Amino acid sequence: MENIIISEPQSKKLSMGSKRGRPKLDCKVYQIRFTLSLREGEDDDLLFFFSDIPERRRAAALKAALRAGGVSLKAGSAPITDDLDLTIQGLVFG
Repeated sequence: MENIIISEPQSKKLSMGSKRGRPKLDCKVYQIRFTLSLREGEDDDLLFFFSDIPERRRAAALKAALRAGGVSLKAGSAPITDDLDLTIQGLVFG
């Protein structure tokens, strides 16, 4: 009976000088970590958004949502719409 090799063993592939994993990036990478607390009833839309996204894809989904939502490129240029923020602004700068 004749042996047919379907694929080379992994150890042989590695010994040929190939590297495993992703190639190194040529740019600087920033890691920004945060915890998002969502309340049932108040944040149901966001809970629904995240419920269908696997954990390892949430960062990509969040970046896409932020970009689609028109996040400003300049920090602090977003209009203040929260009542508490308006009150604090009035107390501090008023």
